[in-house]
Amino acid sequence: MEPVPSYEDLIWLFEAEPVYRYAEDERATGYELDWRELWPYTSVTFRTTRGGHDIEMDIEPGYELVRLRLHAASGAELLDLDLRGVRSVGVERIHGRELLRVDFPDNSPASTLWLRMKPDVTVVWSYNSLN
Repeated sequence: MEPVPSYEDLIWLFEAEPVYRYAEDERATGYELDWRELWPYTSVTFRTTRGGHDIEMDIEPGYELVRLRLHAASGAELLDLDLRGVRSVGVERIHGRELLRVDFPDNSPASTLWLRMKPDVTVVWSYNSLN
């Protein structure tokens, strides 16, 4: 991803430190490294709850991978997106709104995906066929 997402911005948006996917495996082998030292070539999961929705984002910036999941308070899955070839991920603060922005390459049929996290939870994304 270019530019590499700011993990400080992502921590601010999700209001929590991410979970490093391989932390337990590394501890079991006696090897432990802070995920920040491996950024962006690592996999972390950010989680938060907003407006009764559980939001989860797995991100591997060095491999251009993002997975977004959204669940209702009841546990019902509302959204599960496995995104590949992501150009960039960023955080926007616009008119009292907090948004996660996921950009795709210019030649991709997918346009920018917006996940608004405050004041309410909304996903906006469009996709146009290249045909």
